[in-house]
Amino acid sequence: MKEIPKYIDTIPASDKFYRLIWRVVCLFLFKPFSLPLFSGWRIFLLKCFGAKIGKYCNIYASAYIPSPRNLTMGLHSTLGPGVQLHFGKTIIGNKVTVSQRTYLCSATHKTSSINIPFIAGEIIIKDFAWIAAEAFIMANVIIGEGAVVGARSAVFKDVADWTIVGGNPAIFIKKRELE
Repeated sequence: MKEIPKYIDTIPASDKFYRLIWRVVCLFLFKPFSLPLFSGWRIFLLKCFGAKIGKYCNIYASAYIPSPRNLTMGLHSTLGPGVQLHFGKTIIGNKVTVSQRTYLCSATHKTSSINIPFIAGEIIIKDFAWIAAEAFIMANVIIGEGAVVGARSAVFKDVADWTIVGGNPAIFIKKRELE
């Protein structure tokens, strides 16, 4: 019988401490301030913890952001209610809407190792894209400019510019044409 290798934690202690402090701040100073009036306050707190957020963005208080320094948002973008990010990088362009209860899973695990170590990746959502309600976006995926990801879709591969995808796994539905 093979010996099971020892688990190796690849996340540095300094990152764990940073996330702990953020969770405490989030609990008392971010989540309770859910009214639209406090949008600027929530963005201020995220920026204090390293997030890069453009002007006129909207981030709901119920969004789960475990590591603000891994979040970049362009102008006029929104993270809707109940959106969940992961520990990897999330880069969101201009005029992007990420609808309610979407899960942006920007990290994964190395399945070719018996220890299944954590691997931080990134998700890039380009300008004018819309991620509809309860979609799942996997790590290392690029959502193209103007693309639409249908509600409850599961995206595991890049989505081309100006296309609409849907389903699990998400497949091409049609080209997005603007009037």
